[in-house]
Amino acid sequence: MNYIDEKTYELLNELELFNQKEIEEHIFEKLKMVPLETQENIDIFLSQFTFWGKLTTLENNTVIKVSSFLKENSKELKKFYNSLSDYRSKKTFYAIINNWYNYDFKNLGEVIEKYFPHYFDLDIIPSCKNEVFVDLGAYTGDTIEDFIKTYGRESYKKIYAYEITEDSMHILKENLYAYPRIIYAKKAVMDFVGHGSVFAHEISTSSNQVLDGDGELLITTLDEDIKEKVTIIKMDIEGSEIHALKGSEKHIKEDKPILIISIYHGYEDFLRIWQYINSLEISYEYYLRYYGGPIFPTEIVLYAIPV
Repeated sequence: MNYIDEKTYELLNELELFNQKEIEEHIFEKLKMVPLETQENIDIFLSQFTFWGKLTTLENNTVIKVSSFLKENSKELKKFYNSLSDYRSKKTFYAIINNWYNYDFKNLGEVIEKYFPHYFDLDIIPSCKNEVFVDLGAYTGDTIEDFIKTYGRESYKKIYAYEITEDSMHILKENLYAYPRIIYAKKAVMDFVGHGSVFAHEISTSSNQVLDGDGELLITTLDEDIKEKVTIIKMDIEGSEIHALKGSEKHIKEDKPILIISIYHGYEDFLRIWQYINSLEISYEYYLRYYGGPIFPTEIVLYAIPV
């Protein structure tokens, strides 16, 4: 057992021992020790999104939400931690939980990925060849460009790029015009087939969300939309990842693709996405990497690598 194991078990055991009110009071006390300017920066950030609650309001308060999540899931969090395959993943796990529980910025700052591009850690995915790569939430094409730059133009057989707005699709095609064998799909990927609409985020189009119901946006599942074998699936789709995974279950079970999934759109996603993939009983190794900033954990990525 190493230092990070000891600190993580100590923290998770404390969560099991305390009741929710005690956890909540502990986090509020730690928050009081955070400089006011930093508290204001956290509050400004949280107020721009709906995933984590707010810092300075009683209703939908982020401290109450995270204390409930930590208490209800302390045993499952321990299982998740024990499933992780390398030290960096385990330190990343500890840094995230300790930030939520103790407002620890030091460890969070230490685990920020500095060596490899977002999603493409060469220690986890050392090489790619003849891949069928599915990018859910392709945005401006930055992930696809990073993939090709990291692994080369011969790394892929085909790339499927999904986006949900006309504007994003236009920019995506413009940025990737020089690359062949890319299939563009203006569709949302969920766990059902139908129609919906886009809830446009006022600050960033990368944070646009899908609303079920009437609308012109096509909604599909990956199992329905792609009939060939896929080898890599990346998802960053603003909280719809769990639904897209369920709509990809046939591909996951039959193809056993590498999964690169964002798990930071709400406290629940940090655990439930791993729980769902793990429930499929496929031989995967799990890794965590962190690509966000040192104050509040975002841009957390779970890698599931078939073995």
